[in-house]
Amino acid sequence: MKQIPIPSIPRTEQDEIVRLLDIRVGALDLLHRKLDRQEQLLTERRQALITAAVTGQFDVTTASGRNVTDGVTA
Repeated sequence: MKQIPIPSIPRTEQDEIVRLLDIRVGALDLLHRKLDRQEQLLTERRQALITAAVTGQFDVTTASGRNVTDGVTA
């Protein structure tokens, strides 16, 4: 067993790899938090729109849908 070579890289290179991975993982964590927050806001907005429609705060029969039918032919 002692004769089996075990490859290794210098400690400074290992430290640099760890530093770069920490930066990348940090960026991914930030992105994940932002996506979670966006999902929460969209869920809140959806619920607010449903509540407004049900309570009659706006007329859903006249809602335009913001060009949803552009390019659609009958």
